[in-house]
Amino acid sequence: MIRRRRYSRIGLVLGGGAARGWAHIGAIRALHDAGIKPDVVCGTSIGALVGAVYANGDLDWLEEWVSRLTWQTVVRLLDLRLSGGLLGGRKVIQLFADKFAGRSIAQLNMPFAAVATELDSGRESWLQDGSVVDAVRASIAIPGIFTPVWHNGVWLVDGGLSNPVPVSVARGMRADCVIAIDLNNDILNGRDFGGAVVDTPAIDPNAPPPVALRRNGKPWPRWLAPADARFTTDVRVPPAPSARVPSMLSSIAQSIDIMQVRITRSRLAGEPADILIQPRLGGMGIFDFHRAAPAIEEGRAAVEHMLPAIRSRLGLE
Repeated sequence: MIRRRRYSRIGLVLGGGAARGWAHIGAIRALHDAGIKPDVVCGTSIGALVGAVYANGDLDWLEEWVSRLTWQTVVRLLDLRLSGGLLGGRKVIQLFADKFAGRSIAQLNMPFAAVATELDSGRESWLQDGSVVDAVRASIAIPGIFTPVWHNGVWLVDGGLSNPVPVSVARGMRADCVIAIDLNNDILNGRDFGGAVVDTPAIDPNAPPPVALRRNGKPWPRWLAPADARFTTDVRVPPAPSARVPSMLSSIAQSIDIMQVRITRSRLAGEPADILIQPRLGGMGIFDFHRAAPAIEEGRAAVEHMLPAIRSRLGLE
């Protein structure tokens, strides 16, 4: 029998990372399989979305839904607009709004908090009451990509600008042991692989780019082409550098990656988790929502790799 010895309140922190967030599903599964069930959950951006679904008891539904996603489905869900952000996100939010059925955060099965950032002041905002959907929508509002959210008299955007892996929030929710999942540890072109060298094929800058076709047989616009038409399918291996001019979305995505990594390292240095889990997701782009299966598997593998240390820290027998 597994029983908890040292800690009375375990907090699970789910970091931001857009499509890489599907790894949280595998990580939660692995923790549950090991008999480790957190008492509180908080998250930033995609971590807030997965955390809210988990706190609502709908992780099975989420895993089934993301496993069916294709690139074409993702594009149809992301409604294009030119005001406040490139994507409105209305269709995606409506999908989750239907699932939450108007529930408030207080009505979830476990304590939950989402992190957003005030656009005018830069202050982080802990959303711990009110509508679940509104809190998640604010937390995922990546600047320039999704439109900001007007909430209690301020504009809110993605929590990753201020607290990508919100350990401090879990501490504020009285967690005496914090398990944090950082999705962005190795995403900067393989420079964070702990010294390991990743072999990638050479790219001929004069070669024509690969063409990804839509369902109607026509090619995708280059700025919107699916990542797996250009990069490796292994989520652990980042794409090789290319001499071609980056597309608009690629430039935005890489800039967001750099920001997330730098802020995450700074915050975790001052506010360390008791247990830090870092899936290897360097080959997965922030818009690769259709690549759920490898991300989920990598999340599970990262937790299983850390299980001896987790059990030791928690004092489990």
